[in-house]
Amino acid sequence: MTELTFSVIDGQTDGLYELDQRLVAFNRERSAWNSRYFTVELRDADRRLRGGAGARVNLGTVEVSTIWLDEDLRGAGWGRRLVEAVAERGRRLEAGKILLDTYDFQARAFYEALGFSVFGTLDYPSGHRRFYLSRDI
Repeated sequence: MTELTFSVIDGQTDGLYELDQRLVAFNRERSAWNSRYFTVELRDADRRLRGGAGARVNLGTVEVSTIWLDEDLRGAGWGRRLVEAVAERGRRLEAGKILLDTYDFQARAFYEALGFSVFGTLDYPSGHRRFYLSRDI
């Protein structure tokens, strides 16, 4: 048998990219796996990035990885418009649901006010809770 060794490497490597590609190929053989990534950006008149979201549509679901809105814009409807832009793009890409997560020190109440429901929680990191939410679109 071939000798195997483990290496732990800080940061992202070409090996990580290759492993991800192998997993995607495996998934595509067994499902309708077809990730479509998109970004929603909110910029001011000077083209400074003030907020946005990063997501992908896969298997009929929008998976949101990042949502941010500069603090001075919060409470003025921009967050709602941002989430609705994600939902609209998801609908165009034939998704029926949005998934996202937030911590207890972030925006759970905001997402629930937009119709999201908690479907899971995790005590993580120590002393905090992480909430997993979804909503139909």
